[in-house]
Amino acid sequence: MQEAEAFKRLYPEEYLDRFLVKDIRPDGRGLRSTREISVHASPLSSAPGSAVVRMGNTTVITSVELGLFDLGEESVAGRLEHELDVGPLGTTHNNGSIARNRQQTSAVSGRVRQILCRSIDLGSLKLSEPGEEASPGGGKAWALHVKSVCLSLDGCLFDATLASAVAALATLRFPRRLEQLGEDAAGEDGGRPEGDGALRFLWVPACTAVALHKGRLLVDPTDFEESLASAVVAVVWGRRADSPGGEEPEVLALELGSEGQRASVDAQLVRRCLGVCGGRGTSQRLGGPPRLLPGGR
Repeated sequence: MQEAEAFKRLYPEEYLDRFLVKDIRPDGRGLRSTREISVHASPLSSAPGSAVVRMGNTTVITSVELGLFDLGEESVAGRLEHELDVGPLGTTHNNGSIARNRQQTSAVSGRVRQILCRSIDLGSLKLSEPGEEASPGGGKAWALHVKSVCLSLDGCLFDATLASAVAALATLRFPRRLEQLGEDAAGEDGGRPEGDGALRFLWVPACTAVALHKGRLLVDPTDFEESLASAVVAVVWGRRADSPGGEEPEVLALELGSEGQRASVDAQLVRRCLGVCGGRGTSQRLGGPPRLLPGGR
C-alpha cells in the first residue's frame, strides 16, 4: 500500500493510466459511474433552511438566512446571495493546501448563484397582501442569504455545493409573523409567499461533471482525477418543479474549466459529455433534493 501511494505521488499520470486501460478507476468505479450521494435535510435547527450533501468524500453544508429589504420604484422581486467558504477542513487530499484559491472559490459561488436565481421564482418573494398583484413601486421583499461551507473536498465542488444549496432552499420555511425578524407585523401570515410558506421553485437543478483525460471521459471525477484532466465539463440539468414527473431533464447550463492546460473541446466532445452524464447518475441527483420540495414535487 505504501509503495502504491509513493508511486501515485511520484508518477500520478502513470498511476491513473494503469487503471484506465482496464476501464476502471482508482476507487473501483467504472469510467461512467457516479459516487453515492446522500442528503440530510435541516441539520441546523437555528436556520430556517439547511442541508448537508455528501457526494463521495466531498461534503458541503448549506444554511439559509432570511432578511427584508426595501424595494426600489422599479423592483418587483426579492433577491438571493450566495457565499462559499472552503476552509482548512476542506483541503485537498493531494497536496494539503486550501481546496481552491479565493478567486476560484468565488467563481464557483457565482455560478451557483446564477443557477439558483434562474431556478427560483424571485418574484414570489415580494411581500404583498392576499389578492394583491405584484407591481413596481416600493414595498418590501425577502432577501435570501445562502451560505455553503465545504467540510471535505474530493472533487466536484460545484456539483456538491449546488446540490446542498438546492436542498437547503427546499427545506426553507418563511416565518408566519414578521416580528420574528424584528419587523412590524404585516398581517396574520406576515406577507409570506402563498401556500404553505415554502420557497417556490421554477426548476430543480443538479450538476454532473465530466473530466477529460487522454480521450477518456470520467464522470463525477475525484480531486485526483480533476488535477490530471485537460478539462472538466460541468453539465447542469433541470426538471421543471411543477412537472408531474417522467419528462426528460433539460440542459440549463454547460461550462468548461481547465487547470491551466490547453483543452481541445469541440461539438462532438460536448455531445459525448451530455451522453455519458445524462443517465442514471444525473437522474439520481435530480431525484434527491426534489423529494424535499413541498407537495412531494
